[in-house]
Formats: sequence, C-alpha cells, structure tokens
Amino acid sequence: MAKIIETTFRVRYAETDASGVVYHANYLVWFEHGRGEWFWQQGRDYHRDVEARGLNWPVVEAHARYLAPARYGDRVTVRTTLKELQTRAFTLEYEIVNAETKQVLCTGWTKHLNVNSEWRVVPISADIRALMTE
Repeated sequence: MAKIIETTFRVRYAETDASGVVYHANYLVWFEHGRGEWFWQQGRDYHRDVEARGLNWPVVEAHARYLAPARYGDRVTVRTTLKELQTRAFTLEYEIVNAETKQVLCTGWTKHLNVNSEWRVVPISADIRALMTE
C-alpha cells in the first residue's frame, strides 16, 4: 500500500469568499501544499532531489471533486499519496478532510510529467523512482 502523507492547517480568512466558505480554487493550492509535504515528510528536498538535476514536474492534469465546504477557522488535513508511477509521469491523489469531524471535503488528483531543463518529457530515473516509492 502506498504511503499516505498528512499535513494539517487552519483555513485562513484570505482563502474564503464573503460568506466564509473556502473558494474552490484554493483546494488546488492545498493539493500543492500536500504535494510539498509528501516530498518533505519522506526526508526529501524537491529542489535538491529534482530541480538541481535539471528536472521539473509540471502539473498537466488536475481533478477535484467537492463534497462539503470548508470554512474560515476550520482545521483541515490534506492526505497525499502516490496513486500511479509511470515511465515518464506520475499521479498523486489527495483527500482533504475536516480535521475535527473527519468529514471528507474534497478528493482529487494531479498528474505530473517529468521534464528536463529544455522542457522535454524524459523517463523518470531509477534513483528518482526510488525516492518516490520508499
């Protein structure tokens, strides 16, 4: 089973609309936060382990399914896991839950390509694959 990495934080006022409900695009920002923590909490440094090698992982597809609203002041947890690892791409899956009630608020995924410094799609090397699956 793939490792699930969690990060928890409080919803900030700037992330909400006038009614105090989180604006839908901010869930994609939270996916990014989960992605960063997915790497950091496994003892990795994205800059050192990926960018310093001349690689980048742009998002090429994203999907979000909104199930219930998060509101200003709520504590939310982003759960991130590696869903699929292909030769030149990978997909991360996310689940955002209310940290107190455990209600699932949003689910989704992002697909990333492995590109070199010239933005050409290249295979994910064995050592990077190992970093992602340890």
